[in-house]
Amino acid sequence: MSIFDVDASTLFAASLSTTAQSQTLAMRALNSGLEAYVAKNYDAAIVSFRRAASLYTQSDIAKNAYEYMARSYAAQGEGDKAIKAYKESLRMDPAQPTVRLALANQFYAQERYPEAVTEYEKAAKLDPSAANLYSLGQGYMAVGRYEDAEKQFTRVKQLTPREPEADVAMGQALAKQGREEEALKSFQHAIDLQRDYWNAYSEMGYVLADNGKIDEAREIVTTLQENESDLAGNLDQYIYEKAPAQMTQATKAGMFNAFPTGKGPGTQLASLDSSLTAPGASSLFALTFSFDKPMERSSIQDVANWSISRAYGGLADTYNFGMTAPTSEITLPEKPEFVFYDDTYQMATVVFRLTQNETGNGTLDPYHVQFSFNGQDVLGTAMDESANDYTGFSGFA
Repeated sequence: MSIFDVDASTLFAASLSTTAQSQTLAMRALNSGLEAYVAKNYDAAIVSFRRAASLYTQSDIAKNAYEYMARSYAAQGEGDKAIKAYKESLRMDPAQPTVRLALANQFYAQERYPEAVTEYEKAAKLDPSAANLYSLGQGYMAVGRYEDAEKQFTRVKQLTPREPEADVAMGQALAKQGREEEALKSFQHAIDLQRDYWNAYSEMGYVLADNGKIDEAREIVTTLQENESDLAGNLDQYIYEKAPAQMTQATKAGMFNAFPTGKGPGTQLASLDSSLTAPGASSLFALTFSFDKPMERSSIQDVANWSISRAYGGLADTYNFGMTAPTSEITLPEKPEFVFYDDTYQMATVVFRLTQNETGNGTLDPYHVQFSFNGQDVLGTAMDESANDYTGFSGFA
């Protein structure tokens, strides 16, 4: 009998036999891959999953093989290959919320946030679970859609009213919208639900620091140091960066004439430097200021950011102790001549010129001469207004 004489039923039976054999082999390869995956032997797992997908294409076996192939690639840090495998699984069956979520997470890990949001939205539509809605909210946060994120976290709170995670996420979304008080209340609610939910404390500290409440933020650091040192360290560094710089010490400079901030009203200018006896004579004086943070060199050496004046304001700081300045009082320079900055010691030496009056009897009250700096630190943060002025009488204020 010729092979061409085989009837249709025989051919169909042979086809069924081949299909069943392929299915069996594919299932064995899938199971072998899963065993290797559980054992974290990802290279072997990938080989088996690829074999399973090729043996029985366009099937649930192939679909699952591509999913776990993607998980294996992801476990090895091969995100691009994981994305391709997830997409192949979804091509076979688009209605897989867990695979959509996993694909979105891969996009998120690569900071491909718009693509991540697209997949998070599809996953949440297929399965509006708390986990999927929470992930969607985080995706919206990453692309700056804070109001949309707030809506998703509201839904999560409705589904999980006794869990603190949604309250923390909600607080973050509110803070990004500039709603500080509401954000702090949300973090506090998370803490009320779980007293040891340290992430809520940490996030509260960040919001306080962002809004200039440095002392309150530091109190949270103290709490975290006793319980979660890593969070405490990160928050402490953030506060350091956010806290406005302060002038912390004034010392006599080792160059030019040292300015005697301890001398009071009526001090003869000529007593500060003998060269100032002559009418109209001038001489350079210097005072060095220390800072509690590294300062931006161009800012601190810009004389326009400094001012020199007589201290005024409240009885204690009133110039010359509230007495009318004598006619012999010399005119102060408004700005320094120049400023040196030492990066190593975070110290600025301010050099300024004092000039004798035309009658040669000029006086000054060094105790109440005010030096002010209104520049910024290396991170661009403006000075702390409570510690950017100095007088010999009151120190820094």
